[in-house]
Amino acid sequence: MSRLITFTNAFLIDGAGEAPRPDAKVVVEGPCIKEVSTGGNSGGALKGRVIDLKGKTLMPGLIDMHVHPGNVEPSLTETVKLPPAGYVHRVTRTLEADLAQGFTTLRDAAGLDVGFKAAIDQGLIKGPRLLLSITPLASSVGYPDQVVPPRNSLGIKPEVCDGPDQVRKASRRTLGRGADQIKVFADGEVVSQSPYDRTGPGNVKFNGEELAAAVQEAGSMGCYVMAHTYCPQAILNCARAGVHTVEHGNLLDRETARVMAQQGTCYIPTLTVYDLARKSELMQLDDKTRDKLAIVAEKGLEAVDLAYQAGVTIGSGSDIIGPAQGRKGRELMLKAQIMSPMEAIVSATRTNAEIAGLGDQLGTIEAGKLADLIVVDQDPLQDLQIFEQGLHHVRLVMKAGVVVKDLLNGS
Repeated sequence: MSRLITFTNAFLIDGAGEAPRPDAKVVVEGPCIKEVSTGGNSGGALKGRVIDLKGKTLMPGLIDMHVHPGNVEPSLTETVKLPPAGYVHRVTRTLEADLAQGFTTLRDAAGLDVGFKAAIDQGLIKGPRLLLSITPLASSVGYPDQVVPPRNSLGIKPEVCDGPDQVRKASRRTLGRGADQIKVFADGEVVSQSPYDRTGPGNVKFNGEELAAAVQEAGSMGCYVMAHTYCPQAILNCARAGVHTVEHGNLLDRETARVMAQQGTCYIPTLTVYDLARKSELMQLDDKTRDKLAIVAEKGLEAVDLAYQAGVTIGSGSDIIGPAQGRKGRELMLKAQIMSPMEAIVSATRTNAEIAGLGDQLGTIEAGKLADLIVVDQDPLQDLQIFEQGLHHVRLVMKAGVVVKDLLNGS
């Protein structure tokens, strides 16, 4: 017999962008939402476990579309030094903390392998639903003689490839490792893993033909390409090649934003990582990296504003690394400097679910969808910063109908 859980007297933010509904009732049966009702329509006998949410907010589980839980140290050089068992335990703690903060789904932007997803699915790790990129694709710029350092002690390293044929083969290898999407480095990096890489933001690394090859290979397996970008030319190359999501994009200009909207290219800004790095709250940076950061850090909000004005679909990511992993929820507050608080919440729920191709299962609270739900101890629309302290303010987390965190009774 399927288990029943009924939430009553909830202040409901359903993730679809509609006005909040007070006195809501949500019934969960097994892994799915069975019923959603409010006010005079929320009567009837209460069955199963009843959870009274008077004074609290019920909303969809959060989704972060650009994370690196595998980057457990401030630099990949330090992460690689960790022994495999120690590394796995560090990642496990991050994933468990992410779930406890209310993030029920994460898209890893490269570094984790399918073992983490299997461990979560088997109940060995209490973690979010994972969408994996595994091995990112990078051009040979910065990697002479194919010398590619690993991202961690499990041996995960970028696939170095040049030209459409090599990109196709690299994409197929990555998909064969269980990737849910292909990640490409289409632009230079602020923090590069390669000691030989002298490029930075604005140095385009893949051309249109190479990107189109990755898009075609991903499409043949029913998935898509996400691209690390900063400058307009890299973003334009991606949009015209059919890349699904542009990440970071801090140097976006108005015309490029218009093309993105026209092409249906989605945008995943990652404001938090630059905000914290600029304040030296994330890591200590060398002069070279600090100079590259200065190029992009001040432009992040402007890029979001340009995309917003152009009508680009804007999702939500954070890109947090190292010891600041617990501050992923800061992204919503930063984004709300451009959009409304409700729109910021929608970007991390319904919009992210739709971008990931999971809009029929996740992102909103409605009958038939998976019951990924969180309970917050106050109205987040009045203070989005509470998500940055999610371990405290998120009182209950449910993933696919299973309660994985419950602090409602002070336990």
